[in-house]
This record gives sequence, C-alpha cells and structure tokens, in this order.
Amino acid sequence: MLKRFLPLLILVFFFLPAQAQVNKAKQYYNSGIKLKNNNQFSEALAAFHKATEFDKKFDSAYVEIGHIYSKAGKIDTALINYNKALAINSKYAEALFGMGKLYRDAIKKYDSAIYYFDAASKIDSTNKEIFYGLAWIYNARKEHDVAISYAIKSLEIDNTYKPAYGELGHAYRATKKYAECIEQLKKNLAVSVVDVAYLYSGYCYTELNNKEGAVQQYEALKKINERMAAALKKKIDAMPAPLPGSN
Repeated sequence: MLKRFLPLLILVFFFLPAQAQVNKAKQYYNSGIKLKNNNQFSEALAAFHKATEFDKKFDSAYVEIGHIYSKAGKIDTALINYNKALAINSKYAEALFGMGKLYRDAIKKYDSAIYYFDAASKIDSTNKEIFYGLAWIYNARKEHDVAISYAIKSLEIDNTYKPAYGELGHAYRATKKYAECIEQLKKNLAVSVVDVAYLYSGYCYTELNNKEGAVQQYEALKKINERMAAALKKKIDAMPAPLPGSN
C-alpha cells in the first residue's frame, strides 16, 4: 500500500514547501506595491528584495526594484534588475520599457532606447508612454516625420495625453507642416478638448499668417487654460500687419 502512495507523498513533500515559498514571495511583493504607492520607497525596496529571496524567478519584483533604483538615479543597479527580469521573461514589456527609459533619459544612447521601446511596443501596443518615448527620441534625433507617426499612435491610445501633443506639435513645426498640423489637431479636438492641441493649432495658424484662425484658437483656449492662451496671444500680437489692400 505504501509503495502505491510513495510517488504522491514525494510530490507533496517537495511541492508544499515550494508553494509556501512562492506564497510568501507574493505577500512581500503585494506589500511592496502598497508601500511604493504610499511613496515609502525604501520600505518598498526591502519588501521587493524579500520577494526575490523567496522566489528567485519573480520577474515582476525585479522590475519594481529596477523602477525604484531608476527613480533614485542608481542606473547600473536598475539595469541589473531589469536584465534579471528579462532573463526570466524576455518578452516582459514593462522591463523592456524600463530599459528604454534608462537608455533615453540617463544613458543617452538613443539607438538602444529605440531597440527596447520598439520591442516593448510589439508586446504591449496599448501603452501610450512607449509610443511617446519613441516620438521623443526621433524628435531629439531630428527625424521629425517618424516622430509624428509615433506621437499620433500615442494619441490614438489616449487622445488627452499632453506629452504626446507636445512632441506632435514640435515635429510639425520643425518640418513646417503647419497645414497638416492643423488638420491633425482638428481630428484630435473633435474627440476631446485638450488645451495643448489648441495651443499648437494656434501656433500653426500664426505661422501661416492666418490671424483669424489663430484668434479662434485663442478664444477657445482662453476658456480652459489662461496661461497657454496668454502665450498664444503673444504670438498673435507679434504677427506682421496685413499689407495695404489685402483681405
């Protein structure tokens, strides 16, 4: 009789302690998330480290450790932990995204940042920040047409995402595609009212020397963001006076 149940007993003997380890790791991880959300980063970091002690393949814990070290400016340690997560799961979008941000903001290696952002976008096509990150980099590299395409993708995910409007407006103005900018922003404003969209649309009207269009954007913008409206008003006031006899 004992021989019949021996395999099951061996399985239970090894499985239960291992499962207890995993459960303990999850408890520390969940505690770390709560602490992080409460801006208790040192305590959160300790909890995430404990989670990885109980489960050395806890990829999400390594990513959270990477985020905290990245925020603290400890770039090498952040990279180590993101790489640990990717060694466990090479298609972990959050880890790839974290790597991309480090290479963009701290290390300033844009080719590497593009590599990681692009890899992340293929796994998670719903993260607006990934496409914004790509738009930012391509603007920094003065590849503005590419930046436009990624900024639009970001806004397709969240039409109210202001940083993407900033990259979109900058790219259009850098390429002097003022009419195209206005048409694109009209589409966005038809979906939701966003102050930055009105601002850049107004700027483009001033570049086209269309004072009437610029003033319309100013009037709309004044109702929702007086500071931006004042900036646009300065551009309108600086527009050249119409030539005698012109409409």
